[in-house]
Amino acid sequence: EGWRLKDIDDYLKNEGISASDNFAKLAESKISDWKFTSSKPEFLSDAPGSTNLEGYLFPDTYRIFKDSSAEDIIKKMLDNFDKKLTSKMRTDIKNQGKSIYSIITAASLIEKEVKTKDDMEIVSGIFWGRIKIGQALQSDASLGYALGDKKISHSSDELKIDSPYNTYKYKGLPPAPICNPGLNAISAAIYPVDTKYNYFLTKPDTGEVVFSQPYEEHLKNKNKYLK
Repeated sequence: EGWRLKDIDDYLKNEGISASDNFAKLAESKISDWKFTSSKPEFLSDAPGSTNLEGYLFPDTYRIFKDSSAEDIIKKMLDNFDKKLTSKMRTDIKNQGKSIYSIITAASLIEKEVKTKDDMEIVSGIFWGRIKIGQALQSDASLGYALGDKKISHSSDELKIDSPYNTYKYKGLPPAPICNPGLNAISAAIYPVDTKYNYFLTKPDTGEVVFSQPYEEHLKNKNKYLK
């Protein structure tokens, strides 16, 4: 969970899988320029054609032949995504007025921000709540995607970079998923838990997530745990 297309590509190369020569080329190609012999899955129908398969290669344990083609591997992962995203989930997404694409994009942020199922559900509630009131998501995971780092917090200068993935600067979800989220993160994105909280941070030493309500309390927590 949380691997990006590049991580999968690196893994295949390290394992000596022959498909690694074509994996990135296929997985990173535009959805509008469908390069597979199989038909495009229905769940990709609401994804912008300019995006790629980031977010949809379901993280799981797979058994593959060493000489499998890139298309074989990608199709196996897409088929698994199709099975894991149940008809009930799809109906609930539609009833919420959301798209599968927006859910996967949100899930990718949640996957990178926190680790446990309970924390994911709370963070999902915080993120969707912020979107509803027009507050910036302020996701360091999204900003880290733009900067190519894995920091849990960023400097004031880094917060100013002009990127659509800078959710401190631009409101709403980033333009595309930042990783391939697992089932817990996807489920959390669909079924958020409403709480009194509006802020959170992760302790660098323990990984514990600290939630807070007023901004002043959040600032105190930042000074206490992130300095």
